[in-house]
Amino acid sequence: MAVKLLIEPLFEADFQDCSYGFRPGRDAHQAMNEVNLQLRCKNTQVIDADITKYFDTIPHDKLLKAVAKRIVDKNILKLIKMWLKAPVAEEENGKRTFKGNDKGTPQGGVISPLLANIYLNALDVAMKMTRLVRYADDLVVLCRYNVHKTFGRMAEVLESLGLTLSTEKTRIIDATHEGFTFLGFTVKITKSPRTGKTFPLIVPSKKAVGRIKKEIKDATCRRNLALPKEVIVARLNMALRGWTNYFYYMHCAKAFAHLKNYTEERVRLYLSRKHRLRGRGYTKYPNAYLYQNLGLYRIPTTAPWTQAAKASGRR
Repeated sequence: MAVKLLIEPLFEADFQDCSYGFRPGRDAHQAMNEVNLQLRCKNTQVIDADITKYFDTIPHDKLLKAVAKRIVDKNILKLIKMWLKAPVAEEENGKRTFKGNDKGTPQGGVISPLLANIYLNALDVAMKMTRLVRYADDLVVLCRYNVHKTFGRMAEVLESLGLTLSTEKTRIIDATHEGFTFLGFTVKITKSPRTGKTFPLIVPSKKAVGRIKKEIKDATCRRNLALPKEVIVARLNMALRGWTNYFYYMHCAKAFAHLKNYTEERVRLYLSRKHRLRGRGYTKYPNAYLYQNLGLYRIPTTAPWTQAAKASGRR
């Protein structure tokens, strides 16, 4: 962390505006804002790209050369090289072995996201004249014309970096006819039933909703009946707050309302099983009890854009 804090400002001067991941003052919502803007500007030909095992395949020699362009202190360079070259521990049949390492960044290392951004900055620079939006190794390019030419250019740059695009996950789509998923959000151009105008509909993806529902189900399953209900609610609140803070964006109201109802049902079912009650506990455990007595986190069911519109109206 000390090294990261020391060298990060040096590279921030070089990083491009299209990069949003793991950078000070930048986040996923800003990246989605740019995607939303480009789609509204009719750049609806989308390259939905996926770099194959990016964090595991960055060539060390090329990465160190990229770092050395800004860092001249030999001690810092040596330290980074030691982290990169540290052997990888593998365990099989109870026996641990250590394998040599010449690719990838340290798993879980706090400096890994910065090193990954340093290496992909070459792509950002090469694609500067395109509408690239990148968050670490997740990236999309939004075009109006020449989408296949842009795709070819991107593939060439990545190949020069020793990286490859996943043939299974990378695709070119027309967002007016087909949706795509970026940073956990599903995006598609759709028509408003109220105004008849088209707009980018941005909602939490089904996969993202499925993951949080699994967490809720696991926390409230039968094997946790012996745990105090306060412990279960604390676990739920931690998971729900984090998920909600991330996905509270654009048109999330429908997904949030569904998740709120699901959470209430699962908590009531958990309490009914715990206290061996018949039924699903609607009478014994109404919503007021869940939120006021247990302190369950209340998932918002109003989209952020409606809140902003109300605030603007009040002003």
